[in-house]
Amino acid sequence: MAADTRGVFSLKTVRNNILNDEGVPLQDVFVGKPDESTATPNTGYFGGGKGVPTLATMDKVTYSTDTTAEVPGAALSGARAYMGATSSSTAGYFGGGGPGTFSTMDKVTYSSDTTAAVPGAALSAARRLLAATGNSTAGYFSGGTNPNYSTMDKTTYSSDTTAAVPGAALSVARNGLAATGNSDAGYFGGGSYIFSTMDKTTYSSDTTAEVPGAALSVARYYFAATGNSTAGYFGGGYTGSRVSTMDKLTYSTDTTAEVPGAALSSARNSAGATGNSTDGYFGGGAIPGYVSTMDKLDYSTDTTAEVPGAALNIARQELAASSLLANALPAAAAESVVREQSSPTPTPQLSYRTGPVPGVGYFGGGVNPSNVSTMDKLTYSSETTAEVPGAALSSPRQQAAATSSSTAGYFGGGYPAISTMDKVTYSTDTTAEVPGAALSSGTPYSGATGNSTAGYFGGGGRATMDKVTYSTDTTAEVPGAALGFSRNALAATGNSTAGYFGGGYAAPNRITTMDKLTYSTDTTVEVPGAALSVARNTLAATGNSTAGYFGGGLPIVSTMDKVTYSTDTTAEVPGAALSVGRYGLTATGNSTAGYFGGGYYPNWHSTMDKVTYSTDTTAEVPGAALSSPRNYLAATSPLDNALPTVAQLSSPVIV
Repeated sequence: MAADTRGVFSLKTVRNNILNDEGVPLQDVFVGKPDESTATPNTGYFGGGKGVPTLATMDKVTYSTDTTAEVPGAALSGARAYMGATSSSTAGYFGGGGPGTFSTMDKVTYSSDTTAAVPGAALSAARRLLAATGNSTAGYFSGGTNPNYSTMDKTTYSSDTTAAVPGAALSVARNGLAATGNSDAGYFGGGSYIFSTMDKTTYSSDTTAEVPGAALSVARYYFAATGNSTAGYFGGGYTGSRVSTMDKLTYSTDTTAEVPGAALSSARNSAGATGNSTDGYFGGGAIPGYVSTMDKLDYSTDTTAEVPGAALNIARQELAASSLLANALPAAAAESVVREQSSPTPTPQLSYRTGPVPGVGYFGGGVNPSNVSTMDKLTYSSETTAEVPGAALSSPRQQAAATSSSTAGYFGGGYPAISTMDKVTYSTDTTAEVPGAALSSGTPYSGATGNSTAGYFGGGGRATMDKVTYSTDTTAEVPGAALGFSRNALAATGNSTAGYFGGGYAAPNRITTMDKLTYSTDTTVEVPGAALSVARNTLAATGNSTAGYFGGGLPIVSTMDKVTYSTDTTAEVPGAALSVGRYGLTATGNSTAGYFGGGYYPNWHSTMDKVTYSTDTTAEVPGAALSSPRNYLAATSPLDNALPTVAQLSSPVIV
């Protein structure tokens, strides 16, 4: 290979070079700095606040070093305090404030560390002491005074416009509240006059409702909140006196409890908070004098400690904060670790980095009339499907189940009754059996789903739940996650926090039962409100972050049921019915659409139906038909089940 040739190689190549004494001498190797061109800024921004006088100051916290510095170019367009702030993946939005009342929306562009007012994104009404949170597409600003508001304003990032959404108004008007959330929902807690109320805003429907089980442990106002994909943390505040209390809201259960070990380093009110996926940062506030204190909350241990090096450059209270890594926002890129050879001639660099997840789905196995190992690949952007022979299953079989990480699909079990687990590596379109990940027993007719770290295979004529840990390619039974009773021919889907296993056959009847598996606790319970609209088996399911779709099955139906995760309720959606009734089909998809392929009745199908989630409508897409008609196949995708759209590459690349 010429010195300037670029390409992909494997760790096996590196190992062989070392064994053959063809590697680079150790003295000629050094570890380089991160590749800044692809690095996501690992930073948070704390803006404005009430100091002496009111400030426009913007401080930037670098999480990797726990240091803070003022960034003058990112100062707010005018001095103000009492704002709400949230973030897209590229910019922070600071809205409202005082003294007096403002409707101003300032946008902090992270790539340039500059701030400017965006008039089209101004709030629908001038107010202060409001709160804000959001997801990757929109920010939600709610509450505030004067007078007290319940108004919810939605800022759409793609157009930098803001409008009130009446259906998302708070359950009670209040000010001095705090907010955080994940990709599915925002949580607005507390407020004046001394509330413990927690309201949940479901982004998919732009609706808000009080969740009593998530109420704060103590009623308070003038406090701050931040969080990651699994939990939100509400810290400090005023109850009549200042408190250091930290409450943890667990999203999967919508419950809140005080975590004493995570209490702030001192009792104070009116701080600002933001963070990344591992830590939260609470800065500034009053004790009663203004402080510059920065506390760091470690999510893995639920402990908090002051980090003096990250203190704000000016003591102040009633500030606001944002970060492109808070609230489970997807990283636009990730830091790359570069190793390069020290040489006077141009030398390739070995880089470990992230990349966009491929927009594809994989449909494997099945029967017509004998078992097949065929693997078809559906490309979402073109809605075309083609067979990929290198990704064929390790043996012909039907009635397998499948789920996915962001880099590989896992096809487990099947008929004849086998426990085999095959792994499809997306980057190479190759499949290999992984013996360590074999199921605990031979299981045809199981259901499977999962999140970014593990897959779960349940049922198959039993209640057993097997968990496949992706990082180690190992499988183990998890008794606490077992289904409520033995059944087979069920279907499963879910989001990042929970999986839903629905329908199936439990001798002598088809059933409507829906079991919910909570990933954080590896426990499963039946959710009667989410039961299917009609008892059936050999159906299929897929979904996105907010809802799952269960379609087809025996008896021969085209029925499509929609499970809304935020309420754990299911309803038939007639407009989303399949183009033809059939059973033994399968499904997968991405964040915008689900694809239901194959099946039988009155003959084998190659049919591919597309369910568009935004409209709850289904239509056949002939170009995406399977390469051959068959049923009892399995499907998965690196974008199914609300998996992240950015993932670490499975092997190094030369750059």
